[in-house]
Amino acid sequence: MNDRSDKTHTHDGVEITSGLRVFNYYDRKWGVISPAQFERTGDLAPGGKHFNGWYDVQHEDGSKALLNGHRMATYDPNGGPKVLRDLLKF
Repeated sequence: MNDRSDKTHTHDGVEITSGLRVFNYYDRKWGVISPAQFERTGDLAPGGKHFNGWYDVQHEDGSKALLNGHRMATYDPNGGPKVLRDLLKF
C-alpha cells in the first residue's frame, strides 16, 4: 500500500481524530489517539498553524507512544494472508 500519510492522516489515508483506533507499526500494538490533545488550543495543538504532526497514542496494554501519521494505520499490515519465509528468500 502506498503511504498516504501527512500531518493529519494515517499511513492508509484516514484522517487522524480524537479516539481513532490505530495500529502502531513500530511497537506492533493497537491503541487510540488520545482525546486530551484535541482539547488543547493554540498554534501547536492538532489543527494549529504550527502543529508538528505527532500524536499521543494510548496502547491497549496501557503503554504510550508519540507517533506521526507515517507510523500508524487503521489496519494491521500482518492481518492479511501469511507468506512462508522461504518464499521471501532471494
